Amino acid sequence: MIAIASAALAAMHAHAVEGFPEEVCGVLLEGPDGQVVRRMRNVQNALHAADPVANPRDARTAYQFDAAELLEVTRQGDAPGWRIALFYHSHPQHGAYFSDTDKARALFGGEVELGPAFPGVGYLVISVYDRVVRDRKCFAWDEAAQDFLETPFRSDVDA
Repeated sequence: MIAIASAALAAMHAHAVEGFPEEVCGVLLEGPDGQVVRRMRNVQNALHAADPVANPRDARTAYQFDAAELLEVTRQGDAPGWRIALFYHSHPQHGAYFSDTDKARALFGGEVELGPAFPGVGYLVISVYDRVVRDRKCFAWDEAAQDFLETPFRSDVDA
């Protein structure tokens, strides 16, 4: 079970609502003083504008972390006393599910055989309709299934 502090969950919800109607993305880090939500820049619109053939979807239906920011949070997550607990993103006007694209991006090299790019890290998807959070679901790698499966989470912690 993944534990998400109530304040952290509220911060992720706020980010999803503020970013509507576009997808937002970010990271939940755990450190010596508890959980920290790090909003990340969704560069999908820039990718789409630069090459709409290779990137047919814009930020209304897709997200892509800024590579430099992702490297920065990965380094922070590797620092003593810190870890990346989960990545999150929103689904504007769609349900909270882990899409094939979400799975491919969460896999090392996009390949099931190589396993998760971030072992032990969960993925939270926040469903937002008309600036209202309707649902959220967590997903984690299941070694036996060789897939990301819905996993329970609790948000009653004060971490």
